Amino acid sequence: MKSILTKFLLVILLLIPLFSLDNIYAQEEVVQTKVNKFAVYFGGIGCPYCAKISSTLQKKVSEGEMIIMEYEIYKNLANSQALSEYADSYGLSLGIPQILFDRENIKSGDSPILNNLDQMIESAPEDTIFLANGNSILFDDLNLNDIKRYPTFYSKDRIAVRKSLTTLSEEQNAQIKNFISNSTVEGAISNLNGKKVKPSKFDYSGGSMIFQNAMEINGWLLQWNGDSVDGTGSNTNSDETGSTAASVSIWKTIMLGLADSVNPCAISVLALMLIAIVTYNPGSRKQVLLAGFSFILAVVIMYLFYGYLIITAFQFIQSIATIKLYIYKGLGVVAIILGLLELKDYFRYKPGGIGTEMPLFLRPKVNKLISKVTSPVGAFGMGLFVTLFLLPCTIGPYIILGGLLADQGFVNAIPLLLLYNFVFVLPMIVITLLVYFGSKRAEDVKDWKEKNVRKMHLVAGALMLLIGILMILGIF
Repeated sequence: MKSILTKFLLVILLLIPLFSLDNIYAQEEVVQTKVNKFAVYFGGIGCPYCAKISSTLQKKVSEGEMIIMEYEIYKNLANSQALSEYADSYGLSLGIPQILFDRENIKSGDSPILNNLDQMIESAPEDTIFLANGNSILFDDLNLNDIKRYPTFYSKDRIAVRKSLTTLSEEQNAQIKNFISNSTVEGAISNLNGKKVKPSKFDYSGGSMIFQNAMEINGWLLQWNGDSVDGTGSNTNSDETGSTAASVSIWKTIMLGLADSVNPCAISVLALMLIAIVTYNPGSRKQVLLAGFSFILAVVIMYLFYGYLIITAFQFIQSIATIKLYIYKGLGVVAIILGLLELKDYFRYKPGGIGTEMPLFLRPKVNKLISKVTSPVGAFGMGLFVTLFLLPCTIGPYIILGGLLADQGFVNAIPLLLLYNFVFVLPMIVITLLVYFGSKRAEDVKDWKEKNVRKMHLVAGALMLLIGILMILGIF
């Protein structure tokens, strides 16, 4: 019996080191953290070459091999600014698709990316992301406020989309970074504190994604699959737009509409038409009201048609990738030029200025046509026709709006086109009502326009110049 006990103790002593080793390995497994490889990717929804590689990229993300920070530049023109800065810092081209892991790890085009992706991931630095200014930084040390424009981070079972240019607090910055980089969904959502919203379909170059959960945190939309988490808000859709520059906000539309509404061209034509109506129908204020609103309605209808033509033209232009990259800044340059032309007419006014007023040679023809208007029906017909003569002096801001709305398509752009046109014709509505109620005569309106034409150019010029500068800086 003593011999058996001795052998048993000896076996226990021999097994103790093995248990210790197992405990050490178990502890190592517990503290071991996932290593992330970060790629900066430039693509576009509608780019056929991007669509060819999207499934491979998404597969790598879903398998946890990489995290992608994507700048989509077809639906979000403002992101072309980020591509331009990366191109300056790392010698990138201005084409898509293009992917960057580090300075030596860059590929462009679908075949080069697909053929070298595994090797690029393997050789990429760990937990390091390269910024537009040419610097690299550990992701743990990154301040998301320093990221340019509107990127989307793709991580396993989740995405983080920057929807607006807000400033994150330190706590919010840490929450979103943890959401992006954590190895598990459970860990990623463990400390989220934001507004719970309804998940929305997310489109990318090769298809779309549908998630189970979503939350907003100060301008960032986080969506994921898996467990839910309590939020501070109701389960409703976000009011933020998908793409700042690509989605045009109400205030941008109003600013452009205001710049066009103070244009003396349309006000002058309306005043002449009202004079003709009053002359033919003396004492009939009802005819003035009906004629004025008929004219305004016709102008809105024709401008909606022009909006359709402008948006269609920009959609064609934007199908060419190398051209699309320059559209947003190009529109900003156009706005600055229009603003300077308007300001020129304030400081050195000359009737019929290029791009700001109806050309002098057209004015006698328009005056002759307007003098024949005698009824609301005639006013409506005149409104449909005379917009052709107004285009040289009123279409500039509208072209800029059409370029910004092109990504949405005409049907989706109709609400903002209507808002723009309402702001554009608002002075005409006010003038019509003033004449109808007898507060002003049509002749008074014409005289007021002649006396204040330079001030009108000043207001329009200042607005267009401001809009152009903000667009060049990427703020508008």
